[in-house]
Amino acid sequence: MKFMILKNGIVLTDNFKFNKTDIEIKGLQITGIGDMNADTDFLDLTNMYVLPGFIDTHMHGAYGVRFSDPVPDINKITRFEATRGVTTIAATTSSSEFSDLLRQFDCIVAAMEKGTDGAKIAGIHAEGPFLNCKFKGAMTEKNIITPTAEKIEQLYSHGKGNLKIISIAPEIENADEAIKYFVTRGIVVSMGHTNATFDEAKNGVCCGATQSTHTFNAMRPYNHRELGVLGCVLTNPKVKCEMICDFVHLHPTTIKLIYNIKGVDQINMISDSGHSAGIELTKFMVDGIMRYVKDGVVRLADGTIAGSTKTLLEGVQNLASIGIPLEDISKMISLNPAKSIGIDNQTGTITKGKQADLVVLNKELEVVYTFVDGMIAYKKKK
Repeated sequence: MKFMILKNGIVLTDNFKFNKTDIEIKGLQITGIGDMNADTDFLDLTNMYVLPGFIDTHMHGAYGVRFSDPVPDINKITRFEATRGVTTIAATTSSSEFSDLLRQFDCIVAAMEKGTDGAKIAGIHAEGPFLNCKFKGAMTEKNIITPTAEKIEQLYSHGKGNLKIISIAPEIENADEAIKYFVTRGIVVSMGHTNATFDEAKNGVCCGATQSTHTFNAMRPYNHRELGVLGCVLTNPKVKCEMICDFVHLHPTTIKLIYNIKGVDQINMISDSGHSAGIELTKFMVDGIMRYVKDGVVRLADGTIAGSTKTLLEGVQNLASIGIPLEDISKMISLNPAKSIGIDNQTGTITKGKQADLVVLNKELEVVYTFVDGMIAYKKKK
């Protein structure tokens, strides 16, 4: 059994306060927190932050690979994610042609069953196909469909218990039935790519929706008389908001607005990354549509933003730069998403008995080490 002690780190313990202390790791788990004697098998983390590993519940790919690729090298994604402090992901699909979407589910499930290098895959986030074409964003319109009992059951079946989140526009035909179906099976329904009015979004919450997909993006704008879906998700305490923190999808002041309205416990930081995260690309194809990268922004030919080039790590650095405490950032990037996909009893905090999924940052908030299940998945080169 692998044994290691992390010494002298500035550790964010599960009360989300920093303490200078030590962490004992045996095998996959954290087995002790506190002052410890260590003669061998220890790492000196003096002046370094030790946080729970980052969890990205909305990411389509990275490092030149996307989960929707015909033959995706999924380990290339997960190995890269570990270099950015990410220890767990929900592999995210979009509105591909339906039979191909089922193939993507099968591919992700197979990777989960085999196990991945670097970051772990804890489930699937299906961003579609039950969306509203008016706010399709970068989705291919012909692949956006109305939910039917058959299609709903096929998605659930191909997920093999691993479908954790599904984004649905609550105003579309048969949305109520779809939301209730997934919620009763323990799947989080996130309202996204939607033209819902305030009342339609409120009805979606009544049916069981508890999340908002990349809040403010690909949804009806807020109006002071017709509040729309944003009025609902920002003010309803039952709803958690996804937040892309690349400073492209949301202005820094909009991020502060969400943070101040929702509070730290009701936000999931996400990347919404794709092919171009971590690699220099100028263009690439998704579902037959070319995407272009310029100045760190991915767009369609018509100018529509099409995912992010950034990872959660850049989000951490961005939020810290606008004065959000690292303790709060950590909760929004680890514990909250762990709760969303039902793994908070295993990971998401630095707690004795939980998996040793950890990220070590220097004072510049650069990743020095990433631990996944107690093993060093990444070490920064000197």
